[in-house]
Amino acid sequence: MCISGSLLGTLGAQNITVDPPLVVANFDGVLLNGLQDLVPEHVAVTNNTTDTIRLKWQREIPEPCPDGWKTQVCDNSYCFAANTSTNYNPPQIDVPFTLAPGETFPDFIFHVLPATTPGCCLINIKFSEIENPDEIISTLTYDVRVNDPECSLSSTNEPALVDGLQAFPNPTAGAFSITDNPLVKTITVHDLLGKQVARFQHSNGNTYDISGNVDGLYLVNMLDENGETIKTIRMTKQGIRP
Repeated sequence: MCISGSLLGTLGAQNITVDPPLVVANFDGVLLNGLQDLVPEHVAVTNNTTDTIRLKWQREIPEPCPDGWKTQVCDNSYCFAANTSTNYNPPQIDVPFTLAPGETFPDFIFHVLPATTPGCCLINIKFSEIENPDEIISTLTYDVRVNDPECSLSSTNEPALVDGLQAFPNPTAGAFSITDNPLVKTITVHDLLGKQVARFQHSNGNTYDISGNVDGLYLVNMLDENGETIKTIRMTKQGIRP
């Protein structure tokens, strides 16, 4: 069985929380006169550590957006120009997104300037720490649709939604959830011998209980509507000690 990601990567992602990790923004009836500046819901980014954390964000677009579209990121330092895809690329740009211990910045903002073209686009914002800028610790995905509510994600775009998909808390005393994701329909849990020990129908916001299973390592499989595995994560079940 193929395992996507690693326990180390899952634990690293807990340094920050991005809420929500997936923003679906449908803009209907927009007058596309070239002047529109559309803003999906604001996203909260929380430093879960006891140290000041300096973050790099990198905007990535898996497939080109419709002709003429521009996007823009605003963090707690600046609203960067539309042609700026990161806040950290020295020596040209070096503006860390800094959060104090336990701080939540509630207004990470993304702007979409669609010019005169309807359509849809997926955009990823990948977060890492300045001290280790190549190790992604969390991904924020925007699924933006303008005057085209039937616009659907192509199979080539779907991996973009997988990057930020996590199960938490990990380790768990028995109950866990996963990050909201429109692709996941079923969750199965297997032990390391491959035996299925739990199966759940997934809805965003649900909590799943495996407290009846013995402590140890499990594989949490997230399946799409066709029963195909989207992602598998190692999860440690560790009961509360007296």
